[in-house]
Amino acid sequence: MSALLATAACGSAGADAASVDPERVGPASGDITWYAINFGPEGFPEQLVAAFEKAHPEINVDFQPAPNNTDTMRATLTTEITGGSSAVDVYNGDLVWPAQFGDAQLAMPLDEHLPDDFWDRYPDERSRLTEYDGNHLAAPLYVDSGFLYYRKDLLEKHGLEKPRTWQELAESAERLQDEGEVDFGYVGQWANYEGLTVNWTELSAAAGGRSVSEDGSKAAIDSPENRAVLDFMRQMLDSGVVPSATTSFQEQQSLQTFVDGEAAFHRNWSHGWGMANDPLASQVVDKVGVMPMPGFEGGEEKGRSAAGGWNLMVNPHSERIGAALVFIDWMTGPEAQRLMAENSVLPANEDVLNDEGLQKENPVLEVAADLDLVARPAQTPRYPQISHGIYTNINGSLAGSSPTANALRAAEDDIRRALEDRAL
Repeated sequence: MSALLATAACGSAGADAASVDPERVGPASGDITWYAINFGPEGFPEQLVAAFEKAHPEINVDFQPAPNNTDTMRATLTTEITGGSSAVDVYNGDLVWPAQFGDAQLAMPLDEHLPDDFWDRYPDERSRLTEYDGNHLAAPLYVDSGFLYYRKDLLEKHGLEKPRTWQELAESAERLQDEGEVDFGYVGQWANYEGLTVNWTELSAAAGGRSVSEDGSKAAIDSPENRAVLDFMRQMLDSGVVPSATTSFQEQQSLQTFVDGEAAFHRNWSHGWGMANDPLASQVVDKVGVMPMPGFEGGEEKGRSAAGGWNLMVNPHSERIGAALVFIDWMTGPEAQRLMAENSVLPANEDVLNDEGLQKENPVLEVAADLDLVARPAQTPRYPQISHGIYTNINGSLAGSSPTANALRAAEDDIRRALEDRAL
């Protein structure tokens, strides 16, 4: 029996041993099903499974790819688990799911089954984001953050510095457009979907704004700081620094525009580095730099990068919880986490993320280790409704359907209804 399962059978330090039923946990052997959106290079989840099964031949893992859409995956899991299905044992869960899934009892609380020091492998903030109602509902698998990618060759050619603020970014972008170097200055994810909530959260935080109060109880999006941000975003569109098509761009469309050499600056997650330097897919290989998101004049001196990433969660109806716990322990331990780092996936394990040797091989790791992060307001089970209120109203204003003041007032109303559990 592994040390982890010995703890699970006996109760973790500080836990009531009688509350852990060995029959409920099940043996640390057998077949389990892992349900996850594909991540990393092609075939990478299967590579992890093979390495795990080599280390634990007593457990077989069936990897089941999930739809490549977070909302679709969430709906599928909600239907299956609510119906009592045990077909999935362990699944990848989005960073913003713990409150939703904990409230709906779609994920098994982990604290009574894992030793207290298990959480020491993570930064405190990352561990905290997996909690709901005093329990860890998930174990961080890999992290992600917002990064600014830029054409370092063009900045060097024209004697331009890396932008410290969004305003400097807009000025440099316009200069490069005027020089005929690029068609577009900046592309991000401003479509009518969750990605816009992420982009908005970064810009708002850089200006000193919020969408929900710090204690999570009140709407806070209709503020002078946020009015300045939305006005600035609209100005970038009006000036042509940001193409109008950006209001329909998600991650892939915006990244493709950048790697095709059409834009000077681009916001995306960590996978943008790999694609930008893929000679089979990119026109800008070895021409790209990566840095933290910029600040905002009149706001914060340093930019803020939205926290992203995926966790491992356990189906409370699983009949192989013991094996699922061993899988979670190995996947978040040093061997699997190093495999992730070596394949351009940001590890959640703090020791691996800060490994200097790995950072030299992948500059994104080095930048990621020193980011100022900002979390989306996902501490409530009503987060999907809150996010919907943010991205629909911000996108509508960017697309020209409503002025700044009207959009933020409408978003404020939507967020307030969500927090009062009155969202439509």
